[in-house]
Amino acid sequence: MANDAKQQRKQQILAHARAIISEQGAAALHMKELAIFAEVPRASLYRTYSSKEHIISDITLEWGLSLVSRLQANSPRGKTNGARIKSVFKSILREADDNPLLIGAVLDNLLSADAATQNMQMEFENLLPALLSSAIEYDGIPDSQNIMDVLLRLLLANLQLLSAGRSTLKEALANMIYTSEKLMGKEYWESAC
Repeated sequence: MANDAKQQRKQQILAHARAIISEQGAAALHMKELAIFAEVPRASLYRTYSSKEHIISDITLEWGLSLVSRLQANSPRGKTNGARIKSVFKSILREADDNPLLIGAVLDNLLSADAATQNMQMEFENLLPALLSSAIEYDGIPDSQNIMDVLLRLLLANLQLLSAGRSTLKEALANMIYTSEKLMGKEYWESAC
């Protein structure tokens, strides 16, 4: 019972924090106001989350895991590896285009040098292979580990540009497709799934 109440409080805090960030940006998220908005005593808020960075770290992981679940539930369509990979990238980039303030906060958290975010950052790095495995056989990608490292960094850069309004969805997707095809090779890109 006590664990259920703690989990419910945690989800309540995260939902309200996401709402604030989505509407006003991460700079508008303050612990005192969040406690009032989420109707949680400040002491309970600080027992659950020591800082707003800690909250944003949980939002970041929750967003990434939710994206993996959604993509796995609705497998990307396409007859070739390239078409399916493009579908995955389009889904991710569309979310940044639809909610730039939230994705901007997520990216700032992912790129933070704060020691409190390091565990989350390592966990998040494992999500790209999980995202792509919803579309293709990950192990079939030539030199998969190195390619995933490059694609993750490229994806983060394109998400940053998109959420900052310095790129369009079409431009970001074109960057991802071009680089992915070059890294994986035309033969793999055009082969049937």
